[in-house]
Amino acid sequence: MNPAIVRLGIRSLIVRSRLALLLVFPVLLLLLGVLLRMIGGAGFGADQAAAVLKLFGLYIVVPIVTLIATSTLISSELDDSSVIYLLSKPVPRLTIVTSKAAVILAAVVLCAAVPIGFTGLILVGSAERVAFAAFTGALVSAVAYAGIFIVLATLLKRSVIGALVYWLVWETTLVSLIGPIRWLSARAWGSSVVDQIVTPTIENPGVPWWYSVLGMSVALAVGIVLAGRRLHTMTLSDD
Repeated sequence: MNPAIVRLGIRSLIVRSRLALLLVFPVLLLLLGVLLRMIGGAGFGADQAAAVLKLFGLYIVVPIVTLIATSTLISSELDDSSVIYLLSKPVPRLTIVTSKAAVILAAVVLCAAVPIGFTGLILVGSAERVAFAAFTGALVSAVAYAGIFIVLATLLKRSVIGALVYWLVWETTLVSLIGPIRWLSARAWGSSVVDQIVTPTIENPGVPWWYSVLGMSVALAVGIVLAGRRLHTMTLSDD
């Protein structure tokens, strides 16, 4: 990684409007957790909490926050040609992508995975490791989404629209309708990890946790490599 690129990425994310976008969804999730705890009280069960965290956390907050971070650090720079500054420097293209990916992952951990874990604590405390499961599942899905959105950001002209279509069609619709697709789904990987931590004796976990971790790692690695290769083929005149 390149420290200068990392610093530039952090600076881009903490611009007031971008930071507000990153924080609005996790804040709403935390408020939802407080509201549900007030309504449900001590009767709010671990299974119910896990379902809420998967639905609003893994399925909504994680992909949206990851998309915001990716569009800020990659898509917007390609669209406004500010990436020319980096391409003109003697820095390997893969290093550029890896540095930006590190900032994206840090942002998603702080603005999605951590708030999801805290929401779990609000709902049921430390009961049945729900908070830990939610944090871990969110992390698995976030890493996978980061790899997917990074490569989409470098390959597609309208990458934000492409990422939204991918999320809404593949991850949201087709995964629900066609069971085998869960083996190739960032959403299903994180959800499966949550289920297996909360209920270790579950007979049909859907996707085994080890496969979810493997899929997450492959998605990130392939995404970074493909994005790096795409930047390597770009010339200053392309931007």
